[in-house]
Amino acid sequence: MQHIRKILLFLLIIPIVAIVGYYALIFLLGGPALPNFFEIRNNDAGTHEVTVEILDSHNSSIFEESYKLYPDERASEAKPFGLQYSTGMKKYTFKITLDNGVEEETIPVPLHRWSTAIIVIDWENEDPIMIMMDIV
Repeated sequence: MQHIRKILLFLLIIPIVAIVGYYALIFLLGGPALPNFFEIRNNDAGTHEVTVEILDSHNSSIFEESYKLYPDERASEAKPFGLQYSTGMKKYTFKITLDNGVEEETIPVPLHRWSTAIIVIDWENEDPIMIMMDIV
């Protein structure tokens, strides 16, 4: 009976060690996560007020903040804990409002721990609000 318990315990430990080892390997080989959830860059010559609302995959608002950015100024927000230590891709929807509704964009953005959404404001472009990805 004692021998069977040891075998069962050993068979239980093997999958647990394999799962923990898999995730540890992903984190070690992938390197550290990028610290920012998103970054806003005002590449325009004027000052702008930018409101960013972020919805999760269930269309629930998880973040909303307004920023007043002067020319060539940047602002950023740290990644939430769930994304910082996730191994998979998570889908978000960014709702960006420029200058109290003068321009609005709603853009779906998939992110993982090694990516950051970069919001670029520039009235000289065809689209004054663009989102790019910074990926390690």
